[in-house]
This record gives sequence, C-alpha cells and structure tokens, in this order.
Amino acid sequence: MTPEDLTEDDAQRRVRILLALATCMAAKGYRATTISDIAREGRVSKTIVYAHFRDKEHCLLELYTRATDKMLATVHAAQERAAGLPWPDRLRTAVRAYLEVLAANPEVAWAALVEVQAAGRPALALRRQVIDRYVELICAVATELAERHPEEVRPVGRALVLAAVGGLNELMLARVERGEVTSLAEDTDVATEVLVQLVARRA
Repeated sequence: MTPEDLTEDDAQRRVRILLALATCMAAKGYRATTISDIAREGRVSKTIVYAHFRDKEHCLLELYTRATDKMLATVHAAQERAAGLPWPDRLRTAVRAYLEVLAANPEVAWAALVEVQAAGRPALALRRQVIDRYVELICAVATELAERHPEEVRPVGRALVLAAVGGLNELMLARVERGEVTSLAEDTDVATEVLVQLVARRA
C-alpha cells in the first residue's frame, strides 16, 4: 500500500503508526522496538501495520522522510516571510523555525537525530541524502545572499557548509540527548551565529 493509494482513514492510520514508532523508539530505542509494540501504541493490529509497511525499517524511513520534508518546508516558508529583513535576520528566522519544529515534536526529533543512525545501511543512506539536502539549501541561500549583498556575504563551498551542518547537528543532538528537546529554540542565537560567520565576507 503506497501513500498515493490511501483512503483518508488509511492515511490517518498510517500517520498513527509512524507516530507510534516514534513514541516507542523514544521509550526503548529502535532495536528493541517490535512491530507488536508499534501496533499496540498505534492502537491497530499487526496486520494493519504490515499492510502499510514491509517492516520496522520501512516505517522508520518514511517517518524520517516525512519529518525532513516538513522541516525543509518550514525553513523555506520562513525564508519567504523574512524576505524583507536584513540578511542575518533572515538566517535567524529560518534557524528558529527549524528548531521550533523539532522542539514541538520531541519523539520525532529523537527519531531523526538519534535512532536513524541505528537502523542499518538504508537509513544511513537516507540520512546522507537528508544532510545533502540541508547542505544544498544553505549553499543556495548563501549564493542568493552573496548576489544581493556582495559587500557583506560570500558564496561558500560545499565542504565548508557540510562542516557547519555537522556542527549544528551535534549542537541539536547534545540538547536532545540531555532530554532538553523542547528547549531547542534556545540554541537559535548560537546556530545563527555559526551560519552568519560561515557566509560573512571578511574585511
């Protein structure tokens, strides 16, 4: 059963299963979570779970993909809303929007930042694709800002952006591992400063 084939009721069940997986992983980890756990938490039968997903890994991959798509859409929307602001404020608006989405969904944040790394090669490959999407987004934003503000902003290479994304990921991961996911937005200033320093043109 693919998302395109779903009735409204099926779509709701599918989301419930995905959220159930996130809840179970936050409680006991990906490896210890079973299909029975997911079915129990999602208030569906194991048969229903298997009607939607081949296995636990398939379920995690969709959860991660949906979460990533939502976060990127949120960042794009924030960028559009902030179009008239000074460029550092544009970056800050996008960063805060991203962190607020994570903070509002603690179990999904745990799944996206922690559990995906324990789920085998397909999940790691998907994670690499997701990191690449973030890198491409920041590169595109830096290029646009450099064109608009050539005296203040420089375009940056992919390797530098990848290093910055890795650092930001560790910043968020540390907060999540301490059980402080709902406070992620408190890191807005630090994360923004990383990006400002990354793209600011040196004198």
